[in-house]
Amino acid sequence: MSDIPQLVALDRKAYGRYGADKTYFVKKFSSKNTKILKVEDQGKVVGFTVFELLKKNEIPSDFSNLKIDEPIKGMWAHIIAFTTKTNYADIESDSNLVKAIERSAKLMGCEIFCVPLSINHPFIKHDVFGFWEKNGYKNVGTIDWLASPTEKIKCYFYRKILETIG
Repeated sequence: MSDIPQLVALDRKAYGRYGADKTYFVKKFSSKNTKILKVEDQGKVVGFTVFELLKKNEIPSDFSNLKIDEPIKGMWAHIIAFTTKTNYADIESDSNLVKAIERSAKLMGCEIFCVPLSINHPFIKHDVFGFWEKNGYKNVGTIDWLASPTEKIKCYFYRKILETIG
């Protein structure tokens, strides 16, 4: 909980008004299905991810119009937030955070890991889609993310089968 101000500052710097606030992190820290991993450098948070563990066929309430090439089978996890100080510019460092999430999810029994990415993602210049593809994820469909009661954001839906993690 003491890291929340740093998490908020990092996410707001990266995503502006779409960055998470204190209320968001307090809610996520208290949810049994949500996990948060952070990366520190000399005591300062330089990256974090928030991911949710879901049962087969369970769909988050903020997903709408999920269209994927095949149904989700088994326990799965999806990234709710992925933010680092370089935001996809340092592929090696950011990939290490992805691998850490995958290891954690696999230890918790997840078979599939997913990440929705806005079609107009703010880090297209850092090849956000290529980053996930280099980490073994494939674009398998689309969703509308309900960012608020009045705003839907079109997203690609990327997936990786965790049995392939080496």
